Amino acid sequence: MFRSANLIVGALVLGVVSLFLEQISPQPPWVFAAVQIADFLVLALTLLEVGLAFASAPVKRNYLRYNLPSLAFLLLFVTLFTYNKALVFQAIPQPSGGYQSVLIIRNVFLLLKVFTRLRRLSEFVTAVVTRPAQTVALSFLLVIVVGTLVLMMPFTTLDGAGLPVVDALFTATSAVCVTGLIVVDTASVYTVWGQIVIMLLIQVGGLGIMVLSLFALVLMRHSVTVESHLLLSYMLDESRIADLSASLRRIVLITFSVEAVGAALLFVLFGPVAEGFGHRVLLSVFHAVSAFCNAGFALFTTSLEQFHANIGINLVIATLIIAGGLSFGVLTNSFQVLRNRFETRWLGRKARIARLTVNSRAVLIGSGLLLVLGILGFYALEHGRSMAELSLGSQYLAAFFQSVTLRTAGFNTIPIGDLATATYVLMIVMMFIGGASGSTAGGLKVNNVAVIAAFLESRRRRRNQTVLFNHAVTDGQVTAAFSVLLFGLLSVFAGTFLLAVTESASLTDYLFETVSAFATVGLSTGLTPELSVPGRLVVTVLMFIGRVGPLTLLAASSGSRDRRRVRHPSASVAVG
Repeated sequence: MFRSANLIVGALVLGVVSLFLEQISPQPPWVFAAVQIADFLVLALTLLEVGLAFASAPVKRNYLRYNLPSLAFLLLFVTLFTYNKALVFQAIPQPSGGYQSVLIIRNVFLLLKVFTRLRRLSEFVTAVVTRPAQTVALSFLLVIVVGTLVLMMPFTTLDGAGLPVVDALFTATSAVCVTGLIVVDTASVYTVWGQIVIMLLIQVGGLGIMVLSLFALVLMRHSVTVESHLLLSYMLDESRIADLSASLRRIVLITFSVEAVGAALLFVLFGPVAEGFGHRVLLSVFHAVSAFCNAGFALFTTSLEQFHANIGINLVIATLIIAGGLSFGVLTNSFQVLRNRFETRWLGRKARIARLTVNSRAVLIGSGLLLVLGILGFYALEHGRSMAELSLGSQYLAAFFQSVTLRTAGFNTIPIGDLATATYVLMIVMMFIGGASGSTAGGLKVNNVAVIAAFLESRRRRRNQTVLFNHAVTDGQVTAAFSVLLFGLLSVFAGTFLLAVTESASLTDYLFETVSAFATVGLSTGLTPELSVPGRLVVTVLMFIGRVGPLTLLAASSGSRDRRRVRHPSASVAVG
């Protein structure tokens, strides 16, 4: 069984490699040969896997009965493969997109086979699920792969050719990782169906495929296994097992409720620019999902620049961004406190006073300070430059919106490509800090900044403990915060260096692009569409790292816990 799964996984890897090689144009002879070899190896591995499974089946008739859809898919793939290779080796011109369709069908088939095999490998599933970090990283990776394959389909683009594989991979990663960086214009390149695909990828990426899957089980009243509870506890940062299902329902309910209210308001506000009822619905729902998930994708070529003076659209989008960036835990805690205060003060009910948690206070105070500093800083640096032609009210509105969107949303109401260098520095710092842990935002996270600041202040006062709002922070949390900071700085440095090697632009452009990708913000000085293939792959990796999170990636890549009871001798190292 493991051998069968390995064959399919190997075939899928080879299939993805051939997809990338096929995009090289013009194609040297060695690349053409490598593509053909990879294709035939994929076919051989696939047929071998099916043959071994059929041979090992105790009842052949039952195998054929239960695997009929998969076998039909395989027959379609083999037929198209044979026809395509006959045209290739006879040097007959192929229909536009013909070979690409064969590749996509093949990889969808292989992906489905992988899913099927993983379901059957109970030992493998248990091993992965009991390591939640690996499950989270793998779930995002699988959604990105599926999104890449779908965006390569002809129905997603107006030219009927689909996106090239690198562009499809970049766009799918940007959507799933709720970033918003684009290499092709979302408004003018995609069909309505392509835009809907991107919106769905944003929604899945914002909530997480595992959260949605487990919510579906809870909704259908299916039992959730111990392994699933462990996974949920890791993803939702909830230690009490009894509260996990309630937390899951609350997260999904908050998400869809806030997005529905935002979409209803935007439906009214987008009326003057919509091209009919259907387009109006798409505009409102798409931007509500994109804003709450902090994705930054827009269905307008210049993002939201044409609405720089529209108070309604600015406030609705900004509110959705802030709500999505605060985290579900902070939203829930804040709502509980407000409801408690209302019931005790206005309804006269006697109830235990609900209070903001230390985490909620850190996020709300930190977010408020960053918002105010961003408004004042952006206005001071740009009111006489990029915003000089705007009225005073529009200038403050634009400064407010940019301060909000810098936290990881990626929308813009003024052009980003011609700002002052000092403004870029301010934006880079704001983007790197990002939103709150447990939210749809990226970056270092406000919570970690609060812990680091509390640690430094406690050391300055020579305290034995790290104290935040009169509460002690554990050494493990301090270590985690500094680990995220170090990992983030290393990622940004590596990304900047690699872009400097592969691209031709300024250091400011490289640094801005790298931080925007790592913090899943989505703003760009204009470099993104001009990136080379290696540059796009670098940014793609940074977006994935930023969304999954440094700690998750470190945990996913770690081995088993060292259980040896060995204490090493102490050493003195000169630090400071």
